[in-house]
Amino acid sequence: MVLIMFCACLIAFAPSCSFNRAFTEPAENEKKTAHDTSRPAQKAIDDTGKQARVPIDDPVRQAQMDIADGNYKRALELYAGAYEKNSGPEMRDNYIVTGDQLRKTADTAYQTKDFAEAGNIYNTLIESGIFTRDFASSLSFNEAYLNRQKIACSKALLEAGLTIYRDGKLEDAISIWKKAQVFDHDNKDIKGAIETATTQLQNLKNIKKQIP
Repeated sequence: MVLIMFCACLIAFAPSCSFNRAFTEPAENEKKTAHDTSRPAQKAIDDTGKQARVPIDDPVRQAQMDIADGNYKRALELYAGAYEKNSGPEMRDNYIVTGDQLRKTADTAYQTKDFAEAGNIYNTLIESGIFTRDFASSLSFNEAYLNRQKIACSKALLEAGLTIYRDGKLEDAISIWKKAQVFDHDNKDIKGAIETATTQLQNLKNIKKQIP
């Protein structure tokens, strides 16, 4: 009789134990699901890390915007600063392409006789320090070429100013020469021409004041 009662108790409590185990332990598919849900978070971290490892995007984008606005000096300054921090192949290639792009822009301005624009770009490239970079030999131009072009622009503006000067248009002549002086700071011929024309212009104004 005791044995029969003991067996009945085992049968009564067995389902309860099985239910508790099933309730407290997650099923295999639930374990897999819980594990999988952690992957997107890790992937997002990886993606963010990857984006953070591309530091050239912002300076390159800003430099191209500056070039579009005609602010060539600032564009080259951005590249110089970025290259100091990251001289990797991608930044290096972008820097070279930009230098070549500006040289072509200057050449186009020169061919269309916009000597002030051309001279400014040639000089900006010279003063940017681009030839001190380890990739200087990979550029499509050299410093000697830029200096020749810069001098040619300066001479063209000097002659254009002299032509107008001989016609008595002193203010217009001075204006042209000052455009050349912006990129050819130490040109003694241009400096002398400006000083002479300015003195003559002031003398004419003084004479006019004396006429009743």
